[in-house]
Amino acid sequence: MFPLIEEMGGKEVSGHHWYVLSINNTAQRFEALDSLRTKGNIGLIYHTNVVMRIIKEAWKLYYHKSRVQIENYELEIIDAPKQAVRSVHCGFYMLEYLDKWDGVNVPRIRKEDIQKIKKMTANKWLTTPFKKNKKWKQQLDNNCPGGK
Repeated sequence: MFPLIEEMGGKEVSGHHWYVLSINNTAQRFEALDSLRTKGNIGLIYHTNVVMRIIKEAWKLYYHKSRVQIENYELEIIDAPKQAVRSVHCGFYMLEYLDKWDGVNVPRIRKEDIQKIKKMTANKWLTTPFKKNKKWKQQLDNNCPGGK
């Protein structure tokens, strides 16, 4: 699964937008889960196809001996829960998709769940091993690009 960020510049939505692209080897396809856009969205189709092409090229290069080959995998846009058009919660939807998408069952996310998801995410981040490590800031800076 790949968390993707896209620069959007439309009338209704502009700025950065997060969504998920997944390789489903069982179904032999790529799957996109997006909290704003639906199946026919040209921008979503274009962006995912660009990323899919790059993934396919890398797969051929590094997994050419694998019994699983993805060069013929097509895109399926999954009907995933949607956020309000002008909200800024796409990152939280993306995190839920990453956590709960199993290739079959679409995660249930309601608008009312976002506050709970924010609290749970903050709790996960604050209770990571970085927090227990006395040199957590140095470790974080060394492991995150642009962290210093």
